[in-house]
Parts: sequence; C-alpha cells; structure tokens
Amino acid sequence: MLPARPNEKIFSKSLAQDAVWFVYEFVLHILVLSTYVIWLKSLYVQHFNSLTIEALNLWPEGVRLVVGLLLTDFLYWVQHVANHKFSILWHFHKVHHSQRELNFFTDYRYHVVECLVRHTVLVIPFLFLQFDVPTIVALLFFQRWYSRFYHGNIRANLGVLRYLFVTPQSHRIHHAIDDQYQDKNFGSLFSIWDYIFRTQVRDYNVYPATGISDKDFQDGHSTPWWQVPLLPLLQMIYPFRQRIMSRIYRICN
Repeated sequence: MLPARPNEKIFSKSLAQDAVWFVYEFVLHILVLSTYVIWLKSLYVQHFNSLTIEALNLWPEGVRLVVGLLLTDFLYWVQHVANHKFSILWHFHKVHHSQRELNFFTDYRYHVVECLVRHTVLVIPFLFLQFDVPTIVALLFFQRWYSRFYHGNIRANLGVLRYLFVTPQSHRIHHAIDDQYQDKNFGSLFSIWDYIFRTQVRDYNVYPATGISDKDFQDGHSTPWWQVPLLPLLQMIYPFRQRIMSRIYRICN
C-alpha cells in the first residue's frame, strides 16, 4: 500500500530469488547455525568458562535481557561496519547487497561464511554474560524478524521513532548503489549507534535505487527462471572465485 518504489512488481523474479534464499537459509539456520551455536557453547564451557562474569547472575532477569539486547545490537553494528570496511568480509557481504528490488525475503540473502562470522561475534559475549542458548536464539530471532520488515519495499521513516529504530527508509539508504550513500546506516535494530558514531544519513525522505556496482556479480536479473533455484549456490561461490582471480592477477603482475 505504501511502496518505496511503486514501479516494482509485487511478484517478480527478484522476489522468487529471495524466496529461494529463504529455503536455503531455513536449512542453514536449523542444521548449521543452531548446531554451531551449541558447539560454541560447549567449547566455551570446556576451555573459557573462567571468563564468565558471575556477578551478573545477581542482576534481575529483565535487566540482563535489556543489556543483552543492547549488547547484541551494538555488536551487530560493529560486525556490520567490519563487513564494509574489510575487503575480505565485503566479498561475502556483497551477496546481501546485490538485490536491486528489496523485499521481505531479502533478509534471507546471506552468505554462509558471513552467517558464521556474525554468530561468532554475537554469541561469545552472551556466554560471558551467562545467557543460555534458547535466550540467545530468541533474541537473534526477534532481531531477524524486525529486519525483515525494514527490508521491505515500504515508504516509511516511522516519524520520531526513526531516532531510536532502523526504518525501511534508512535501511534502503544503506543498500543504495549511489556512492554518496555508501557505508552509512549500519544499524540492525536501533539507529542510536549510527547517530553516536556519525554514520547516519539525515535525509529522511529519499528512497534511492539499490544494488551493487560489480558487473561481474550474477545478481539474477538476466538469469532464466529455470536457473533461479541454483542462483544462491552460484552467488555463494562467487566470493571464493573472485578471491582466486584477484590473487592470480596479482601474481601475473
């Protein structure tokens, strides 16, 4: 009802691509990431349990949850900035930014390597704070559902709430292909970190085109429909292929 870009079709090849990513990511989270979080917990208990901050057990559960939510969001902001500033991480994060038509399912478009790095950054501090695995998963689950909202093709900046929360408008700027908006608006749930560290774009009424400028990346817009189910695999292979080609180029020169 309130599209950011009215010319985009509701049902399109772009939506189909991200719907396929939904299937891949569902399997990834259930079989890989859940197992990975449990493995991190086991590794921590066996070798790093002495780092646990025991005094935090005396805090009320509600206070610990608020602290955990703020800590999660800040750490997500930090690793998100790292994804843009370090080229080796950007190669994997680029997969997420490749979508030209943002939609509800775009938030499922993540490279498996990025998912593992992100969950390592987010989970370890929770182990220091003695949160159990179900609480960690629940907080991450809540954050992911909110991010699906602001990835949508929605014309909304949430008014005064934009100074506290990430909005569909502010996150569209983060995905903009235009150079003037590069490396801005890194927030995941709260926008406060971008205001504090001056990475927030304060133009609240612009809805730019999205995507990446890498012409070699197979973003799927020219992909035949029958290849759409294979597109996530091709896009996840691309960062490794790009790294190999760049090394060969350096050796030859």
